[in-house]
Amino acid sequence: MRESPGRTRRGILAGAGAAVAASLAGCSGLPFGDDEATVTGEQLSRVIEESPPSIPDRIPVGMGRSYLDGVANELESALASVPAPFDAAQVPNGVIRDQLNRESETARETLASADEESTPWERAGSLRRARQETGYVAGGWAAVDDGRTIADVRAGGERLRGELDAFRRRWTYLGTDAIEATVVNAAIAGLVRACIGDLNRVLSARERESTTALDVAEADEQLASVRGELGDAVHIFDRLRGRDGVRDRRDALATAADALVDRVDERRAAAGLDEGAFTAEADGDALPAERALRDLRDGIRRGDIGETRDAGAFPQAIVGAHNALATIGAVETLRARIDAGEAIDPASAEDVDTIRTRAREAIVAVHADGEYPRLDRLQTHRLAAVLGYVDDELSHFDGDDEVALSRLNWELRDYVRIEAVARSVGDASAAVARALEGE
Repeated sequence: MRESPGRTRRGILAGAGAAVAASLAGCSGLPFGDDEATVTGEQLSRVIEESPPSIPDRIPVGMGRSYLDGVANELESALASVPAPFDAAQVPNGVIRDQLNRESETARETLASADEESTPWERAGSLRRARQETGYVAGGWAAVDDGRTIADVRAGGERLRGELDAFRRRWTYLGTDAIEATVVNAAIAGLVRACIGDLNRVLSARERESTTALDVAEADEQLASVRGELGDAVHIFDRLRGRDGVRDRRDALATAADALVDRVDERRAAAGLDEGAFTAEADGDALPAERALRDLRDGIRRGDIGETRDAGAFPQAIVGAHNALATIGAVETLRARIDAGEAIDPASAEDVDTIRTRAREAIVAVHADGEYPRLDRLQTHRLAAVLGYVDDELSHFDGDDEVALSRLNWELRDYVRIEAVARSVGDASAAVARALEGE
């Protein structure tokens, strides 16, 4: 079954390490006791009136405008070659026809919205999604109109596997300095990792007796993902390689990764985060800070950047260490706040506003004053995206909707978590910079 368009948006939260448990839409109709504090939709709209801060591109070697324009033009041509919306004469099967028509509309909307993204990196992400959706429509139509099969899709995957192998053979950890090499090559690595996963799914696809045009469409969607991810990775690397003063920074990154793995282990141990059972779900009366602390504490105990370092994926290990150090700092901040009785127990719209304002201002502060902005943006981009997502959830209420504050537990937790992590980003960036500079 295909994912709904909404899952793309929820993916923002997964990449940022935050999970919103449920949409708020409709929850105002749930019953609450007479003594529970409430807020109205109008009050919430005032809370989120000031937009999340705009953060410059996450990677210092941006996507070229001409390259992105070329991708957009390619996708426009591909969509124009498909005679959608389809009618019953073109696609007799009603289920297949309806699905292809929906996906065609979605592809066109995604492609159009890509031009509205605030940075080239974000535009590239939207274009990759548009490529996926376009691949689905074009593949499904080719299956109906020209007998395209899963085997044809796999053959395309084999060709792309050769291109991927060739790129990986020439990819090295270049940079004009170690920070640039870390940030840019970690972004390339993310694209390559996604490319490998999608390619494996393409190459493992098999015909079945029940295979339909929609199965071919799904396989072509994965193939389109491979093409987009690989194309973007190659483009970024070639732009990086063409910069003045660029050279191989692998040794510096390896040394920094070793030092940072040790540093994270030390900080985890000192904070008591390397042993014990995972915590249970917070009770209904838990403060937002207590919920945020629980999630951050459990999150830092998952994964092992040492394994990433041992695999030679030094940029990813360094970025993982940056995230770990920021998270540990957030845990320490929240513990101190809770122990001192300074955690807010929300009882009014003003408390919600305070919690949200602190989150936004924390991102603004590190963005404006951070000593290592290229490293800071590893976190601030994601934190700003999560802030925007949670704001969007709160915006679902009409002005006269009334909701118990207890219904905002998850959203307030995420605001608190954003603030705590943001306030730790500067120290994490400084620690990573020292390791990369060999201090």
